[in-house]
Amino acid sequence: MKKIYNKKEEGVSPVIATILMVAITVVLAATVYIMVAGMGTGGTNKMIASLTYDQQQSNPSSGPVYLRVAMSNPSSAAFTKVTVVLTPATGTGGKTTLNTTGGGTITIGSTTYTVSVQDLDGNGQLSDGDMLVISGGSLSGYTVSVSIAGYSGNAQTTIPTQ
Repeated sequence: MKKIYNKKEEGVSPVIATILMVAITVVLAATVYIMVAGMGTGGTNKMIASLTYDQQQSNPSSGPVYLRVAMSNPSSAAFTKVTVVLTPATGTGGKTTLNTTGGGTITIGSTTYTVSVQDLDGNGQLSDGDMLVISGGSLSGYTVSVSIAGYSGNAQTTIPTQ
């Protein structure tokens, strides 16, 4: 019978084998990380923020209305990524995306409301502690909602009726 197995043949050295196994493990781990990292958030982050109606400064029957912003995610946002929506208790609302100085207008029916940000920390962005000011007419019973581009969810509050 003919010999198929030759004892003089050797495999890869143990050092080379170890280096190859480590390299393959690193490549596989990086590939899995990249695949999973994109799936976890679905491409967007969850907005964590709230609006608080400032009863002492506000006049909901004729304006202006002051809303304090509390934000933790994101910690701040460029004004141009912020959208404000006003919705009356009945009827159709309107929205605006703020301009670079934190202002905008919303027209509902024949009334035009002015939206502005009091940038209390002076960072040029909407951030925790800033005030959202809406004026132009009665906002009694309106719901105010704020969203930020690139983030899911919104912060909203309803103005008390008077």
